[in-house]
Formats: sequence, structure tokens, C-alpha cells
Amino acid sequence: MTDFLGTPPVETISKKKNPVPFAQKFPKADPLALHLLERLLAFDPKDRPTAEEALADPYFHALANIDKEPTTQAISKLEFDFERRKLTKDDVRELIYREMLEEYLSGAGQTSFMYPRFGNYF
Repeated sequence: MTDFLGTPPVETISKKKNPVPFAQKFPKADPLALHLLERLLAFDPKDRPTAEEALADPYFHALANIDKEPTTQAISKLEFDFERRKLTKDDVRELIYREMLEEYLSGAGQTSFMYPRFGNYF
């Protein structure tokens, strides 16, 4: 938010607010979930757990297996260069058409997409 709004004025920051205990806000929640949530919502990003640390949290003990969770290098920004390209409506239509045509020509028989039903959206 500060990237868009700038640094808040000192008088705003100096207004002390006491945190509401998560257990009070969510009395029926699992205490392990609340502990993880407190860690994930730390104000300073440096205080938040990494993905690996979050998966190793006791809350996920029955779901995560750290030995089987691969750790990888951060994704390069270059892999998202395509997002920087400005596309017109016609460009998007062309890309969709090409993708559908490639799927059709590959002999898939039926396409893997579904037509939306307006009843589901309105």
C-alpha cells in the first residue's frame, strides 16, 4: 500500500492500536491455525514465514511432508515477460483462436474448455 499511498504521516503511525487476540476474534478456530495465521499476517514481511516454514508448521503436520515438498529457486522475472506485452482485443482473439486451432489440429477430438452458462454468473 505504501508503494501507492506513500509513507503514512507520523501522527497516523503514532496512534497506538492494541491487537485483537485472534482467539478472541475467532473463538472456535483451531489454536494451531490461529498461531500460523498470526505468523503469516505479521506486519513486517521479514517476520513472516517462508513457504517452506509455513508448510513445516504444526498446523499442517497431517498434510505436508517436508521431505517430499520440493524446494526450488525463485522464479526469474524473465519467465513473466509475456505479461508486459500490451495486447489489443484483436491480439487476444488471435491468441485464443490459435490455441483452439492447435488443440483441434492435435487430434484431441474434443476441446478441454467448457462454455459458460449465463445462469451461473447472473
